Amino acid sequence: MAYIAKPDFDQTLADFGSARFTQLRPGQRQVLAAYAEQHLDAADLAIEMPTGEGKTLLALLIADHALDRGWSVAYLTGTRQLAARVEEEAKVLGLDVVRFAAKDYGGAKLDDYHQAQAVGVMNYWVYFNSSPIPKAADLVIFDDAHLAEQPLSGLQTLRISDKPGPARQLYQTLCELVVAHTDAYPGLSAMLDGTARPGTPPELLSFSDWDAISGPARDAIEASPLVTDRALKDEAMYVWPTVRDHLTQCGILIGPSGIEIRPYHPPTALNTQYSRAKQRIYLSATLGSMDDLQRRVGGGPVTRLASASPLPAGATGERRLVLNPSSEPAIGQNVLGWALAQAQAAGGRAAWLCASHAEADTLEETLAAQGHQVYRLRPGDDSVVETWSRVARGHLITAGRYDGLDLAGDLCKLVIITTVPQASSEFERFVVAYLGDASFMRHRVGQRVTQALGRANREPTDRSLYLGLDPSFAQMLADPAVRKSIPAGTEPTIRAALETYDQGWDGALRACATFWQPAAQPPAATEAAAPMDPPRKARPGRSARGSSDVSSADAEVSAATDLWLGDHAGAAKKASEAAAQLAIAGETEHAAFWRYVEAHAHFDRGRPQDQVAARRALEEATAGGPRTTWFRRLARTVADLEGYEHAADDTDRFFLAWDEWRREAGVRLDRVLSEGRALLTGSHDQQCEGLTRLARLVGASGERPPRREQSATDCRWTWSTVKRAERRVWEVKTVPKGEPNPLNRGDVNQLLGQIEVETRRSGKTRVFGCLLTPATATQDDAAEAAHDKIVLVNHGAAVRLYDVLADRLRQYDALCGDNNAEARGEARTRIEALLPQEDGWLGKLLAPSRGRFITADDVGAVFPST
Repeated sequence: MAYIAKPDFDQTLADFGSARFTQLRPGQRQVLAAYAEQHLDAADLAIEMPTGEGKTLLALLIADHALDRGWSVAYLTGTRQLAARVEEEAKVLGLDVVRFAAKDYGGAKLDDYHQAQAVGVMNYWVYFNSSPIPKAADLVIFDDAHLAEQPLSGLQTLRISDKPGPARQLYQTLCELVVAHTDAYPGLSAMLDGTARPGTPPELLSFSDWDAISGPARDAIEASPLVTDRALKDEAMYVWPTVRDHLTQCGILIGPSGIEIRPYHPPTALNTQYSRAKQRIYLSATLGSMDDLQRRVGGGPVTRLASASPLPAGATGERRLVLNPSSEPAIGQNVLGWALAQAQAAGGRAAWLCASHAEADTLEETLAAQGHQVYRLRPGDDSVVETWSRVARGHLITAGRYDGLDLAGDLCKLVIITTVPQASSEFERFVVAYLGDASFMRHRVGQRVTQALGRANREPTDRSLYLGLDPSFAQMLADPAVRKSIPAGTEPTIRAALETYDQGWDGALRACATFWQPAAQPPAATEAAAPMDPPRKARPGRSARGSSDVSSADAEVSAATDLWLGDHAGAAKKASEAAAQLAIAGETEHAAFWRYVEAHAHFDRGRPQDQVAARRALEEATAGGPRTTWFRRLARTVADLEGYEHAADDTDRFFLAWDEWRREAGVRLDRVLSEGRALLTGSHDQQCEGLTRLARLVGASGERPPRREQSATDCRWTWSTVKRAERRVWEVKTVPKGEPNPLNRGDVNQLLGQIEVETRRSGKTRVFGCLLTPATATQDDAAEAAHDKIVLVNHGAAVRLYDVLADRLRQYDALCGDNNAEARGEARTRIEALLPQEDGWLGKLLAPSRGRFITADDVGAVFPST
């Protein structure tokens, strides 16, 4: 029906006659007035209001207006708990609503929803799935809008997890197909053997390699129980019919936790539940840039509407953020012990926000092994939140969920953010590792931290502590691009956390102890007050460049959608447009990625002239490009298209590991390297820890296995080459005083047992032992036993290796300047000349030494003379 009258939302609220909702707050009134004046028919509108300002009431009034227009309305939330809360608030207002859940649709309820007599309230997975029961609405309200990314992208993402059973069998089959076709992906060997560490960056298969094996890959997937056995109830069974006919239009990412076969961005415009809506409204306290919101949702351009003024101080209670001030990892013994001590102080209940499912799995296993009660929240099934809320003590663990969880009031006083929330999917992990100048990922960090800091603070009476366990939190929060995405109301919390971080463990422990004191109790009289610094002069501050200042998402999403549809010319054109916009913004690597997508579109069309166009797009992208890992990967794809082999080498491993360390340590890198050197020359336990630092320097993954493991070694190194995965198990021998005795057979026998255990555990990995010792001689029987299984490493050799590589890393860091792609590429070019030139040098250096010791001179001979 025709509708002309402009709504008066103040009068609408008065007409409801609600006892609780009697008048609009200033921010609500301002946003609703702007909606009535300018946005009644906007296709995609994002409404941003601070936590606690009343977004739900605002959205319900807009929903009421839509019903009066004869529009059906779907109100989508992140959990069933929040859907129930929206339903309750609507009933208090007096608005007719019906709530849907999986297998709970009713008959009259569906009819009321479809006939626009009541608002349909449900979680995202009820509305967006392969066979939705509630039909497409005219108005779709996305509450906590970023949560829509998971169900929307999941509709076209085939994920094959590396977990026991049919999933692992299919994962290994696909990896074997790649390894049999090409040796261009060094990381695959360790992934195939199950020895890759969880943080290993994923491999993006080039479109030409994927095209070559897509036939047998399709056959393997078709035959897998994941898609044939309904009893398994694996998501792959529902996604595969959608992906099957678009395999060569997908990007393929292989990581240590799984394989993702997916479009580059979700083609949501093709989803009728989305596209048939006359209006889509996105609600959040932290929307970020509209460009990135479009990129994440995969829809059309979005208009922003925000309240003019922030909430007054204290409107959402008191919150304190405390960061791990050490270099110890998030679930290292000391850091985890600190977090669990705060959980005890909070009454035994805590919510843990993990970045990924692999991380959440590790944390769940760790806490359960220590006897803690764990409740794991998984996508599409949020009943565990209700279960957790009813118990007195327990740990709620989430993965990739920073929004859409209401833990305020007495429900939760402690929220723990385990790692920097910058990568929740294989695609995001790829961007972080390879596209270092894609600033939208750093904006997402600030966004997610802000979201996390609102989980347990909604009302003025709320009082909650937040912990950041990742050692790189402080450096990331001080990044200009991250800070730019943090709203003004959150900045004081971030600044206070950074100041406490600078005080080390004393400051962190004092901040936590002070927080848990009763509010009316003053600090202990014996504690001296911290001296007050004089106020600093207010300055405008530095602006951050990046994708928040460029609008490339519309071209990106159009390119991904056109490629999915098989419109190759349209996809190539839009991908080229996105690349051009990003290049102007200074995002060189990000721009080159979209030239890669342009080449993919040409290649998939399949004609001879299209192969030429694909090669030309990549040649233009790489011509004069920086020598970063991503550009080297593109060069290999060019070589493949030209018909000659471009062999992979070891140097990418160095720079991927070093760049990750630089991101993590920031300005503390020099201190962290000095600490590692001191550890390597310290006690037995310190040397074991120092070996984990040395592993990062050589581009390997180092860990200290739990003592509960059978024949646990002191340290374990893993890395991958184009031929195989490599593992070294380390045994450390120290001498308290005096000259060391020659190594004896008992020293060697202990390490031989550890090698045997590791070899059984990882059958396809080459496993040798490394015996680190100050000794310079060995008994004959010990030398014979160690002959072809163990490399004897003199302690001075390990220290020399550390010193040389730490020096190279310091030089690389200094040359990287402001960390743009050009600076990193130039730095890599200069430092590569100072690194070992022989491919596979680490495996050769740490090969069985036939009874002789590797010395500092042997290490020095590996490096070019300077």
